[in-house]
Amino acid sequence: MLRRLPERLDVAQFVRAHESMSGVAAYDDFSRIAAECSGGGDVAWSIAGLVDAEGVCWLTLEAEAALRMPCQRCLTDVEVDVRSRSRFRLVFAGEQWGDEDLEDDSFEALEIDGPLDLKALVEDEVLLALPSVALHERCDMPGAQENADDLKAVRPSPFAVLGKLKRA
Repeated sequence: MLRRLPERLDVAQFVRAHESMSGVAAYDDFSRIAAECSGGGDVAWSIAGLVDAEGVCWLTLEAEAALRMPCQRCLTDVEVDVRSRSRFRLVFAGEQWGDEDLEDDSFEALEIDGPLDLKALVEDEVLLALPSVALHERCDMPGAQENADDLKAVRPSPFAVLGKLKRA
């Protein structure tokens, strides 16, 4: 298991050899993830290459992490479990591929024109798996209870006022 992600991977050779590798990297090794999150643990990743019977090159990437993001309701940290599994069809520079491939949502096309930056690819997939809005299952807005108590103390209930009119 690797501790650091290779930034330059000869993906053509990797895939044609049907290789795989996995590892763990600290979340703060990824600057864009660290900018989005307020903390977290390690990012576990694995990658595998395959060439199918038609000679098409495939890359499967899995990543998972437990990251902390600010809750958009109460502004305290909430732990978010991130899991991503992506399948890429490798398209080498100059290679033609059919329009029917554009309609298949089970994979993404990844154009390769040199070494693959694996660290950037893992970071992209983790960022895409983050929720757009992080929320606790149950929480209140900051100061919501104090504001509710203040409102009750300042303004009487409208039903209490109606009750007084009914007695009169």
